[in-house]
Amino acid sequence: MWGKKDEILNRSDELALKADLLAFEGRYTEADEYYSRALEINPGNPHLWVFKGITLSGGLHRDDEALKCWENAKKLDPELAKAISYTERKPVADESPPGPVTCGMSATTRQKILSLMREQADKDTD
Repeated sequence: MWGKKDEILNRSDELALKADLLAFEGRYTEADEYYSRALEINPGNPHLWVFKGITLSGGLHRDDEALKCWENAKKLDPELAKAISYTERKPVADESPPGPVTCGMSATTRQKILSLMREQADKDTD
């Protein structure tokens, strides 16, 4: 039987899933709102901070806010630092004025983050 804590975490997961789907559809503002709601419930989940950061950076070009999200995630789970590094803009020598940061996460990066999320969920249930 599920306890109150499980119900609350389940609600956070539901909101995060909805945010993921909205981001996939390119509805980044709405996705950001759902990630924020999930983080109100579960601010200690580093993966929520990562995906909120990706949405803010890649979808909404709100890079300063995205960096804060990624810093929160790194503080909560240092293992995510490598995965987060894939989302950082790398300077190019012959680049003209910097444009918006885009997030081109490869499938392997997303798989790594999802794997880390599963590991964290397993730890949380112990």
